[in-house]
Amino acid sequence: MAPRDLRSFSRKLYLIFLLLCVFCAASSAGVPGKAPASAPAPSPSDEIIPDVPGIDYSVNITLPVVSGTSGDPVGPPICFRQGPSPHPVPIPCGDNLSRTVESQGASLASVRVASSGGSSRPLTESSAPNLTPATELFDICTGAGSASVTLNPRWRNKWRGWGTSLCWLGNFVGGFPDAHFNPLMDLLFSPSGLNLNIVRYNIGGGNNATNSPQFQTDNLKWRGMPGFKATETAAYDWSADDRQRKVLLAARARGADTFEAFANSPPWWMTVSGDVAGAAKWGEGNLKEEHEDSFADFLTDVVQKFATDKTWGKGIVFETVEPFNEALEGWWRKGGGQEGCNIGIDQMRRVLQKTQAALQRKQLKTKIAAVDSFVERTPQTVSALDSYVSRYNVHGYMSLAKNGSDPVAWTSKNFRDMKVAAKGVTKPVWISEWGPLSRDGDDMGVALYMARSIIASLNILEASGWVYWQAMDPSSTWGLINIDWSKTPDSSTVYTPPTVSKKFWIMKHFTSLAPPGSRRLVLNKVACNYGIAAFYIPKKRMISVFVVNQKATSRKVKIFLTLWFQKNVGGKSKVLSWRTSYSEDFVQVNYKGLPIRFQIPGRSFASFAITHVRPLMNINLP
Repeated sequence: MAPRDLRSFSRKLYLIFLLLCVFCAASSAGVPGKAPASAPAPSPSDEIIPDVPGIDYSVNITLPVVSGTSGDPVGPPICFRQGPSPHPVPIPCGDNLSRTVESQGASLASVRVASSGGSSRPLTESSAPNLTPATELFDICTGAGSASVTLNPRWRNKWRGWGTSLCWLGNFVGGFPDAHFNPLMDLLFSPSGLNLNIVRYNIGGGNNATNSPQFQTDNLKWRGMPGFKATETAAYDWSADDRQRKVLLAARARGADTFEAFANSPPWWMTVSGDVAGAAKWGEGNLKEEHEDSFADFLTDVVQKFATDKTWGKGIVFETVEPFNEALEGWWRKGGGQEGCNIGIDQMRRVLQKTQAALQRKQLKTKIAAVDSFVERTPQTVSALDSYVSRYNVHGYMSLAKNGSDPVAWTSKNFRDMKVAAKGVTKPVWISEWGPLSRDGDDMGVALYMARSIIASLNILEASGWVYWQAMDPSSTWGLINIDWSKTPDSSTVYTPPTVSKKFWIMKHFTSLAPPGSRRLVLNKVACNYGIAAFYIPKKRMISVFVVNQKATSRKVKIFLTLWFQKNVGGKSKVLSWRTSYSEDFVQVNYKGLPIRFQIPGRSFASFAITHVRPLMNINLP
C-alpha cells in the first residue's frame, strides 16, 4: 500500500473509531436511570426542568382569563375596500371572481390599488367557495398522510423573541384605570400571560383636525396616533402620547427587553397633502423633500428623549428605529382610515442616510431597521438600502393566492427570495407585522392558519423575531385579545371585559416553549416546513416541538432524536405535551416518552418539551 493510501486509510479508521465512541456515549445516555458520567451536575441557578410560565404540571394552566414620491407599484389593478383590518381588503372587481384573482399575477403587494366599481363583496371563504384557501388540503407534511421527522443539532440564528405593535392598542388601553389596565398588561407581557418581550412603539404623526377629520370620528379616533410636535414651529409636547407610553413602560416593567420605534407617517405638516393618511392620489409620495432632514431629526429626537430622560422614558434604548411602513405599496391616500405614507426607494435612501447621520450626531446606540413592506416588495430594496440597515423587517401577511392555491405555501416562495437577499448581505430578518389578512373563518380556523404561517416564517424565511400587528383588537378575527373599543372603562360607560381568542392560546405555546435565546432546529424534511417547527433551548437543555394539523381528521406524527443529542443530562429525559383545539386551551396532556409517536387530533395544535438533553456537537448554520 502506498504511503498516501496508508495515510488515507488511517484517517478513515480514526473517523470510524470516533463515531463508535460517540455512539457508545449516546447509547449509554439513553439507558433509563443511567446518566452519562460526563454530565455536569445541575445547579439551582441552571434549572433543567423547563420553566414554562403559567403551568401547573399536575393539572392545567393557571392563567387568569379576563371573560411613494412613489416607488411606482407595478402590475395589473385589483379592487379593494377599507375594512376593520389595518390594510385595504381585496375584493372582486365586479362579478367575474376567477378573472379578478387571476389578474393578480404573482403578488398582491406589488399591484397598483384601484378603487372598485360596480358591486363588491369581500373575498372570503363564504363568498367565494371555489377559492377557499387550500390550507384545508395540506397535511402536516406535504404529500403524506403521516409525518415523521428526525431532529439533529443543526440550527440557525439565535431567536430574539415574540412581540406586538402598540399601534393602535396603546392609544386606547393606555387610558384605562389601573384596575383594568394591569390585568391586560399581565396577559400580554407577564410570565403568567404571553410573556411577549418585543415591543414596537409607534411615533405618531399627529393629525390636523381640518385636514384629517376622519380621526375625529368614534370608530377611528384611536387610530389617530398623537404627535409630539403639533406644527413646524411648535415646541415638543412630551405629554402628547401618554397613553401609548404608559403601555410601553408597563411592558418593560413586566420583562419586555427589546424595543423598536417606528413611524407610519411623518408629522402632518411634513406631508404634501397635510394628511397623515396619505397623498391626494394613489401612488404619489407624501413626504416633502424639504422635510427629509426634519423627519430624520424628529424620529431621532423621540428616540433620544426616551434614552436620556430617566423619569419620562425610563432610559429605554430602542434597538432600532424604522421610518417607514408599507411605503412601497402605494395605497396610502388622503382621507384613509389610518396613518400611511407612500415613499419611493430613492427617497427612502435619502431618509435612511439622514436618519443614520442624526443617530450618530446625537451619539445614540439605536440602529436602523427597514423597510416594513410586504415580503414580496422587500428584496428589491436590499441593494439600494443595505448600507444603512441593520435588520430587515418584512410583513408576513399572507396575500391572496393565485387560483385558490394555499396562501401559506404561495407566500413562502417570497419568503425564500427574501431569505436569499438577506443572507447575501448577512442581515437578520424579522416578521415585524402579521395578521390574518383576507382570512375569514371561525376562531380556531384562523388560529391554525396563524400557526402555520408562523411555522413557515421560521423554517422558510428563517426569521429571528416574530411580531403580531396588534395583540388587542376589536375584531374577533384579528385580536389575540378581543376588546370593545367603543367603550372605555370609566365612570360613564359600562366596561365590557375582553376575551382571549384561540390565537392567544396558540401564541402561548410558542412564547412559553421558544423563549429568546433558543436555536431553531433545521428539519430533515422540507416537506414538513409548513406543519412542524422545533427549537433547542440551551439554558434549559430542552427541545421544543410544535405541530399544527389543519385537516379535519387526525394524523400520525413521529419525532425522533438522533444520537447526536445526549439524553438524561442531569436527570431523566421526559416528554411534556400541551394541546389547543376547539375544546382545549393550552391544556397539558399525558405523554409517555421518547421517541414521540402520537395521533394529533384534527383541527388542533400540539407542542412538546423534551427535557434533560444536550447536543454532543452542533452545526451552527449560516
